[in-house]
Amino acid sequence: MKVVIIGGGAAGSEAALSARKFDRNSEITIIERQDTPQYSLCGLPYGISKDIDNLDNLIIFPKEFYEKQKIKLLLKRDVKKIDSVEKKILLDDNSEIQYDSLIIATGAAPCNYRNDIKYPEGVYFIRTLADARRLSEKIDKSKKAIIYAYGWGCKAGCKGCISGRISLEMAYALKKRGLEVTIVSKENRPLRQQIDMDMGDLILDYLTSKGIIIVTNKNSFNFSGEEKVDGMIADGELMPADVVVVASGTRPTTRLAKESGINVGTGIKIDSKLKTSIDGVYACGDCAGIKYFFTGEEFSSSLGTNAVRTGKIAGINSVGGNMIFDPVLNIFIMDFFDLEIGGFGLTEDVLLGRGIEYFKARYKGKSKAEYYPGSKEIVVKLLASKEGDILGFQAIGEEGIFARTLALGFAVQKGLKINELAKNENCYSPPLSPTIDPVQICAELVLKKLNK
Repeated sequence: MKVVIIGGGAAGSEAALSARKFDRNSEITIIERQDTPQYSLCGLPYGISKDIDNLDNLIIFPKEFYEKQKIKLLLKRDVKKIDSVEKKILLDDNSEIQYDSLIIATGAAPCNYRNDIKYPEGVYFIRTLADARRLSEKIDKSKKAIIYAYGWGCKAGCKGCISGRISLEMAYALKKRGLEVTIVSKENRPLRQQIDMDMGDLILDYLTSKGIIIVTNKNSFNFSGEEKVDGMIADGELMPADVVVVASGTRPTTRLAKESGINVGTGIKIDSKLKTSIDGVYACGDCAGIKYFFTGEEFSSSLGTNAVRTGKIAGINSVGGNMIFDPVLNIFIMDFFDLEIGGFGLTEDVLLGRGIEYFKARYKGKSKAEYYPGSKEIVVKLLASKEGDILGFQAIGEEGIFARTLALGFAVQKGLKINELAKNENCYSPPLSPTIDPVQICAELVLKKLNK
């Protein structure tokens, strides 16, 4: 069995390793266009901030590791064409590789990046390790940075949009490195696709408290500078900067698949076993369209968790396995400075746009027993249908957000209703949690409205 994997990121690398664990004899080849084996994309802002002192630490496994696993890793190589009839791929040097199973893990690209434009030096789309290295070097010679928060004003509604998270994480990273940081956007609306406006207002207040300048209600944007960027022009006004980071969402990289005749929608179309429309070809990671738990729609997740999970299943199934990938909540968690943000599900914008009747509540509580020293304020929000299904969860605070988001996400996947959440048994200890958890109290408030 010959398995070829196009893309050596989180999904492609996991596919190779999982295939090897399942089948010790198959020939496995990874083709990666970058010069580095798999590394953590999610860790890039923390390498730039110097929380991680060396960007090389983001590399998951060295090339030698793949060799020990008898996985052939071809770096700095590109695939020109997939011939699904002859079951072979054509590389950029016109050499060919035959396959029995092919896994496409080509990832995603910044949705507003254009190959036909030469961007001035100092403009960064943070998508690769090389991008992060260049920016990190530039920071030491810079004073002012602008983050173009592309997604803050984007109404495309992409459920997997990461532009809001990138803008916040990069604001933290650049501020920590000593730069004056300005976020520029069309709207005063961070994390638009993940949380509601009332919760976003809490983030705006927090950004301001950390010295981040916020400029909104701008409709036209251009980079200023020919060879080197010297700022951004927003609605005709020049805002000087040495560095401009474009905090862009991503679009699935599907060209190869489409040109080879594979069905493509929001991403590469796959079934529950990660098979594409062509026999023997699988897709995983950001390039693949997976199903959303709340609507059944196809979307690109953009989360490392789902990249790894889909990679594992594609890898195992490509060598004879029979694993199923279930629809996802696309549950997220993030932090910047000392603020944690977590959530999943449908926002009020989406529910109103679809004409879905819903009930909501927001509750401000404490992460620990209120009297306990160091207790932090947390705000949670729940949305539920008239039938009692939990449709959305959002939480913001300086501690305790991860565990609550993870626990509730698991419960919703298992079918927990709002009335069950309201009477759920909690664990309690003054240094760790209050006797009645804020999530439970919030559920009680929703239930009270629902039962009126």
